[in-house]
Amino acid sequence: MLETLIRWGAYLGGWLLVAGPLLQSRLELERERSHLAEVREAVRATAPPSRPSAVWWLFPPAALYLARQRQSAYVATLTTVLTPAQLANLARYFAVARAWMIVAAGAALIALKETFELAHHMHWGTPGFWALAAVALLCIAALNGAASAYSDHRDRRH
Repeated sequence: MLETLIRWGAYLGGWLLVAGPLLQSRLELERERSHLAEVREAVRATAPPSRPSAVWWLFPPAALYLARQRQSAYVATLTTVLTPAQLANLARYFAVARAWMIVAAGAALIALKETFELAHHMHWGTPGFWALAAVALLCIAALNGAASAYSDHRDRRH
């Protein structure tokens, strides 16, 4: 009984470790987004690269090479259009996003391990593992959606 309770706690704790970084990253990225309004305007004013002809996809390596070349040229153009402060804000935004993504990915690995151990302990097998993981992911998505809706509602009131 106690072992079962501990395994359920580890399962819930593992998935809370996933939810926490996702919620925190959303909060921090919303705060960082306010500094990116000028960057968005500059990006909108700069014409995006044209796509390679669909014919190139008959030879995918060439199509990928052409798409990468055009994307690199576009990024080079943007670096000449954006000010150093705007580039620093953009780099900070991506650094914050990347850092929280790494934390959440590590937590997801722990959560999956705990989910597997719970399913194994309960003798639910692979279907039980996937069901537990799906329930946890749905709960995290609902929590993140509710937090986002609450934040939007709060921002509109002020």
